[in-house]
This record gives sequence, C-alpha cells and structure tokens, in this order.
Amino acid sequence: MTQKRSVTELMIERGLNIGGLVEKSGLSEPTVRRAIRDNNQARLNTTSATAIAKAFDTPVGEINWPGGGLANSGRPALSGGIYTPRSR
Repeated sequence: MTQKRSVTELMIERGLNIGGLVEKSGLSEPTVRRAIRDNNQARLNTTSATAIAKAFDTPVGEINWPGGGLANSGRPALSGGIYTPRSR
C-alpha cells in the first residue's frame, strides 16, 4: 500500500507553487491554500479535492487531506448545520 502524501509534498515533487496548482486545478487561490493548511478548519469538499487530485494525476484517496479528511457533502465543514437539499 502506498503511503499517503500531503498536497504540499505533491507540490514539491511536481515542482509546483501555489499559483501553478491554482492554474492546473482551476480552483481559487484561497481554496488551494486551504488544501495545504493543516488545521481542523481547513477541510475541503469533495469537488475541490477531486480537482486537486486530478491536477496531480493521483487518486483522491492517496492524498493526506488536512483537517482529518474531507468535508461532508452538502454542508460547510465543521458548521454543525443541518443538510437541507434544494428543491427541484
């Protein structure tokens, strides 16, 4: 089994800085910075995580995401809010 690597480690391996990852992933700079910040408020949603993983050509599950993992789908990370689906 491959050891998970952080976004920062992958950036170093690929010779990318924050601007390069912003360009490759199509995400905003604050989102990319959140992906490299290691605290509990830094959890990403799965859409952002997928974009970053694609930029590295690495499966999402092989990246050590900050904040203990990815945010729950449908609500902001650590918000404690109740998920309410949009009506169609």
